Amino acid sequence: MLRRLFFPETPSSAAMRYGLAAAACLLAFVFRLSIEPLLQEHSPLVMFTLAVAVSAIRGGFGPGLFATAVGSAAALYFFPHSATLFLLAPEYLATGIIQVTVFLMAGFMLSWLGGELRSLRWQALETARQRNEIMESITDGFAVFDAKCRFVFLNRAAEQMIGKDRMGLIGRVVWDEVSEMRGTDVEQKLRHVLERHVAAHFEFFSNISKKWFEFHLHPNGNGGFTVYFRDISERKHSELRLQQTLAERDAALTHVRLLTGLLPVCAACKKIRDDKGNWQQMESYITNHSEAQFSHSMCPECAREYYGAAAAGFFK
Repeated sequence: MLRRLFFPETPSSAAMRYGLAAAACLLAFVFRLSIEPLLQEHSPLVMFTLAVAVSAIRGGFGPGLFATAVGSAAALYFFPHSATLFLLAPEYLATGIIQVTVFLMAGFMLSWLGGELRSLRWQALETARQRNEIMESITDGFAVFDAKCRFVFLNRAAEQMIGKDRMGLIGRVVWDEVSEMRGTDVEQKLRHVLERHVAAHFEFFSNISKKWFEFHLHPNGNGGFTVYFRDISERKHSELRLQQTLAERDAALTHVRLLTGLLPVCAACKKIRDDKGNWQQMESYITNHSEAQFSHSMCPECAREYYGAAAAGFFK
């Protein structure tokens, strides 16, 4: 309750901050009035110093100065007076002036410090808010661990990939919550990063979720480390399909060799000239540059020419 009163999550309006300062001064006056029989003329400004501190911490520099001015005026009521209510007794005038002057100086310092603290607090909260928005917006899992491998922070993506409530993971040891990593390369890599304070990058296949994950580990300044990780199952499947396609292509290429381009052929003997300028028999050249194999026979026309009409029928 008091924490929310003094340290709200969002800035308050000026009217609320100055209203709180006025209320603090009123409470200080009422409380000092209630213990007047006990203190009498002693310590008339103590309660108002607390009011200034509360106003400065809650409202900043302006409300702190406002409480200082109101408190110094209200405190005059508790000083020894002469016959006139708001005139200090002559024998106490010098002491009263000194006390009020010191109170005003202290009030100014408390107001300035309170304003600076309030400004720094809002800057820190804004920085933390922006950091959280960035961490929550990325699709990669992000987690922070201390030197004992306990969760310090997880973003929403990490919570979804791990499959457990992140608030329940904070302060828990990773091996106790993600037991499938114990005894694996992941554990060895994490301990290596902790011991050597060096970054690491590796891939891991989860036997439980049947998914591939890519990890990036980086040591941090407090002896722990941060982890970026992502689900790369689709990429691994694409790589596997590509490897299978390439393997099928290579297998097909080992069985298919095609001759392309222009082949210099002798018009008389039909020999072919290779790229080194040597002339080879057509059968030899084609055999060396393709998967084709030759089995020699004779067409009927050549058989009739060389062996007569009777042999032509034999080579059909």
